[in-house]
Amino acid sequence: MRISTSQIYLQGIQAFGNQQSKLSTLQQQISTGIRINRPSDDPAASARVLELQQTVTLMDQYNTNISLAEARLNQEETALNALENIYFRINELTIQANTGSIDATGLKAISTEIEERYKELLSLANSTDYTGNYLFAGFQNQSQPFAETQTGAITHVEYSGDQGQRAIQVSPTRQITTDDSGSRIFLEMESSIALKQATATTNTGNGVIAPAGVYDASAYTPGNYQIVFTAPAVYDIVDLSGPTTLVSGATYTDSGSIEFNGIRTSITGSPNATDSFTISPGRNRDIFSTVNFIVDTMNNSSSSTQRFANLAQAQTDMETFFNNVLDVRTSIGGRLNALQSQFDENLSFRDLSKATISTLRDTDLATAISQLSLEQTTLDAAQAIFARITSSSLFNFLR
Repeated sequence: MRISTSQIYLQGIQAFGNQQSKLSTLQQQISTGIRINRPSDDPAASARVLELQQTVTLMDQYNTNISLAEARLNQEETALNALENIYFRINELTIQANTGSIDATGLKAISTEIEERYKELLSLANSTDYTGNYLFAGFQNQSQPFAETQTGAITHVEYSGDQGQRAIQVSPTRQITTDDSGSRIFLEMESSIALKQATATTNTGNGVIAPAGVYDASAYTPGNYQIVFTAPAVYDIVDLSGPTTLVSGATYTDSGSIEFNGIRTSITGSPNATDSFTISPGRNRDIFSTVNFIVDTMNNSSSSTQRFANLAQAQTDMETFFNNVLDVRTSIGGRLNALQSQFDENLSFRDLSKATISTLRDTDLATAISQLSLEQTTLDAAQAIFARITSSSLFNFLR
């Protein structure tokens, strides 16, 4: 088959172009250190490199999450450490007050300091993190969780947070909680003098009962009690176990104090005749009520018997609060250790992914340089042969 001169030149140009392209690719791989500069260089390896790069990005994000979680947990632990210090001081002051030798002046001085500790306690319960979110509000972390309020004659603290615990992703398959609800820490103290109150669903008046509490542990008798209005301004107090009427025909004063069997409560509003409210043993008591109980005992106890009984009960409740705080701190310590361990695992996995990316994508310089020399030699040889072929002509044989 005859090959025309133009075809020879076209084939030569195409061959030189292909060879120069190979040389250019090799030169780029050597100069950049990267073997895959576009997906077409190695489609399978390119796809794998993209997957591994996404993994590296995810590992970096998980470790950023871990750093944020550690910061929040460390702030919570700092607040809990301060709570422990408050507990130790109040417990020390309570022991001092629970002696027969202390006089009224000494009790007043102690109650004044405990009142300040109470304010500090409430402030810590409303602690915020580095972003301004409340630490102990559960999912409602944009709003202050604890606020002091008054219902009738009773001052108490209300919790507006919830039981939620926020969690953060620290690995593809793992989340770790970064906070604890204030309910668990400050409100859930099991106590033998805990009370609960309820309003009868059949009430027609607008009376509201305040949280009931024990003010005299020496006179307190656990039981189910009912405040029944026999007229809009008259009520009886009934022990439902009998039933036995403990108080008959008492005059109702809006927001006035109602006391019986060592229990104190208050009702606001205008109850109607037959309206009723019940007070019965509860399970949990909050730390704010306990501290106020201590202050009230030192300022208003009518006898040393009442004071000794109240402060002994308060010490027991304070010990329960301390154990709550200790349990949460233990949990935080475990989570911090888990975060550090996960951080190290993420780093190892990220480094392994980077090493695999390097293996797939980076240039093997020894191989590339050898290949470059080979392709250059091939190009030189092709050019020399092309020159010889194109110089051949029948006119060379004419004499």
